[in-house]
Amino acid sequence: MTAQKQYQDDINELNEIARHRPRSTLVLGIAQENRQIRELQQENKELCLSLEEHQSALELIMQKYREQIMKLLQSNRVEKSIKTRQDQKNREIEQLIDKISEMAAVMQKAASVDDQLSAHDHEKLTQLQLENNGLREILEVCTTAKQKILDNVKATESDDKSAQTDQSSDQSFESLDSQGENEPVNKASEND
Repeated sequence: MTAQKQYQDDINELNEIARHRPRSTLVLGIAQENRQIRELQQENKELCLSLEEHQSALELIMQKYREQIMKLLQSNRVEKSIKTRQDQKNREIEQLIDKISEMAAVMQKAASVDDQLSAHDHEKLTQLQLENNGLREILEVCTTAKQKILDNVKATESDDKSAQTDQSSDQSFESLDSQGENEPVNKASEND
């Protein structure tokens, strides 16, 4: 019953819309509307297909976008870790350069101290050589003087010896002379 009443209400409403036009006009209008509806449905289908294509394309684009964002994030992480490592290596290099500079300064100071010591040693060596040469000259003078003194002493001793020898030879000659006088006598008596 309600369905019939609903049907009747719909027909009345349609009649009012059609303003009581003849049925053929209404059929033509409905056919034309059906055509338009079919065209709209076809267009709707095409738009739905186009929408699906656009959605799938958008999903593909978003998937590629997410992949690119992930790669970008990964590359940022890698770059950050590389930069951290590079910074650490740079700090290590700076520390090594500082150590090398410090060692070079120490070596330079050691070299200057060594040069000073070498110069001091050379000066000391020169001083010792001069002192040695002076002592050699003194020793040579002493040796020469000693030799002269010894020569003088020997000469004096030999003079004394020769004087003593002369005296003793004089005495020997004298004693020989005195003995010589006696000896011929003795020799003569032996001959007898």
